[in-house]
Amino acid sequence: MQSNASYVLPCSHPGFKSHIVQGILDWMDEEGYTPYMLVVVDDDTIVPREYVAKDNTIVLCVSSEATNAFCIDRDRVTFQARFEGAVRNLDIPIGRIAALYPKENPEFASYFPVEETPVGNDKSRPAEDEDGIPIFTKVQ
Repeated sequence: MQSNASYVLPCSHPGFKSHIVQGILDWMDEEGYTPYMLVVVDDDTIVPREYVAKDNTIVLCVSSEATNAFCIDRDRVTFQARFEGAVRNLDIPIGRIAALYPKENPEFASYFPVEETPVGNDKSRPAEDEDGIPIFTKVQ
């Protein structure tokens, strides 16, 4: 049964996005999909720069077979991956993740708002627009 229901998730609330990312990755693993992550690279993103596209994005396979020491916390995703046989350390701010999708079926893509990497700001409050209203992301 298909549903046209919409869900509103406060993805801009600190700490919430990391749980959504982990849940989606867990679901892909349970379903046998190969998870890919689209990252919008900024100065605080540590990835092999030689693989970053002209639009400052990189697509990474984040399956358990492709990564080592994979860790998601409130602010960052860190892991090791091989690029042309060399092990590289990656460190991605959680707000720079633009999408997660299974290689086998990109129609299941989950998109996220890309956020500027916080620099010394108060991370205990959700993002707000100029009127002080919390920013929410609509998921269908």
